Amino acid sequence: MKKALALTTLLIMLLPLVSASKLAYYPNQDAFTSFLISNSSYTVVSGSTTWARGWGHYVDSKLSTIKERGNDTLVLVGNVENNELMEKLWWRTGLPERYSFYPSIIVLNNVVFVTGNESNIFLTERAFSNLWNPPKASKTGYLLVFLITSLLFGIPLRKKGSHAGSFYLLTVSLMFLWSLNSPHLNMSDSFLREFLGGLNVWAGGSASSPISVILGSFFKVVPPTEENLNFAHWILLLSLASLSFYIAPRGYRELGFLIFGLTFVSPIFRESVVHIDGTTVGLIAFAAVLGTVSNLRVSLEPRETMIQISIISAFTLLATMINPYVLLIPLAFLLAFPGRPLRNLGYLLISLSGTVLLYALFPPYLNSFVNFTDPKPERWVSLLFQGLPAVVLLAYVGQHGGSLKRKRGHTPFLLILTVLYTLFLPISPYLFPYAMISLSALTARGVNSLSGT
Repeated sequence: MKKALALTTLLIMLLPLVSASKLAYYPNQDAFTSFLISNSSYTVVSGSTTWARGWGHYVDSKLSTIKERGNDTLVLVGNVENNELMEKLWWRTGLPERYSFYPSIIVLNNVVFVTGNESNIFLTERAFSNLWNPPKASKTGYLLVFLITSLLFGIPLRKKGSHAGSFYLLTVSLMFLWSLNSPHLNMSDSFLREFLGGLNVWAGGSASSPISVILGSFFKVVPPTEENLNFAHWILLLSLASLSFYIAPRGYRELGFLIFGLTFVSPIFRESVVHIDGTTVGLIAFAAVLGTVSNLRVSLEPRETMIQISIISAFTLLATMINPYVLLIPLAFLLAFPGRPLRNLGYLLISLSGTVLLYALFPPYLNSFVNFTDPKPERWVSLLFQGLPAVVLLAYVGQHGGSLKRKRGHTPFLLILTVLYTLFLPISPYLFPYAMISLSALTARGVNSLSGT
């Protein structure tokens, strides 16, 4: 009785610290740590709503990496409104029921409460994020997918008389060493909402953004743990680096190593892709568009023209799902390839109609990209210094007879795209990595022009 009274007094003293926007522990964080390192088994009981069931799936998946499932400890996820068992046992906390709607970890004898509502329960992820114990299946799966991805991108680069294969092998080695020597990546605060959205989709709820759709599909195959998201993110980074070789001019794929180096040498670029969020997916789709355009074939056959339009449009729409600024690509495409009105019109119509549909489905998500702040011209300075190796190399190209002065084709396409993203950069930080990729690709085109001089 005295212990219960002391605990209740402590909880009441901590009430002012409870916040709907900050994770709280009761009686303290050490109690939760003691639960994690104990030998007790656990059973997760989730609330009835889709988001609570989704978050319960995350908690269960995370705890399963360090503990056995069993009946020693109940782990209740949700709040008193959607979790009947939590409502029955809530009196043991000594707290008013409204506090079950705040993000908190409450540890009592044989019961752990993981509480919150749809707007804040994702904050409890921070209580589990330091746990790092990837199962053997996850490690094996990562190595296998890494190898398969490398082979899929690398085999087409093995051609006689070309060093592209060797440079690609070096790129793969660098990416693998980077993944081994880097600490595990954390989900950004903004991405935690997307993470919960993906779990909600997994549980059968409605999607809040395109990212939540992708995550929900991913979680149907892979447990939703930070370990698996880390491994998946490194595969995405490998794919992004690999696409550099397909953005390079056809016949000179080894210049892909130049694109890779010029892009990843930028600290701001690396900072934008080392966090687990949707940025890398958007950049992959963007790079895929550039790679597809760089490999366009001149064809007068309607069937091949339709195939080209379909491929470019599909990648453009995927990229637009992540970042609406990618819609600048069709504009650059029309200006750089003016001789095919049917193909250009089809590409423009498909891109615009797809974007309108996306806005209709996810207006809050897409509107977040156009909430402009005051213009910051210093972003131009950052791009200049971060892209200084590319700028110097372009100056070298100009001095040694190379040229970017073409009226149509791949080079003016990249030039127009680089100019557009650079112009809009002060009003949106989202454009920096896109500007770096297009600038690096343009530099490779410039270097390639030296081969004909």
